[in-house]
Amino acid sequence: MSKPFKTLLGTRILLNKPDKPESVIQLSPEAEAELEREMMQKWTMLEVFATGDEVTHVVPGDKVYVPTQYLQHADVVQLDDSIKLMIAERDIAIVW
Repeated sequence: MSKPFKTLLGTRILLNKPDKPESVIQLSPEAEAELEREMMQKWTMLEVFATGDEVTHVVPGDKVYVPTQYLQHADVVQLDDSIKLMIAERDIAIVW
């Protein structure tokens, strides 16, 4: 798993954002945002992409559950051609 950055600082964690199914129907920005919110409620096992230098409970590749309220406020980070969600270590509820 090659990282397109030098260091992730603190207790931050980058999660792989699940791919959403492609649709031939063009959605309005509002409908797209609503679909995104609905998808977030269904995400239960997200893969850890990278961990900050102070993270102690998870490593890249772990599967984690993050409550929806934290996912809705996660920072969205564009890395190369993929999108990652940035959360704090304390936001993780379950590690598999």
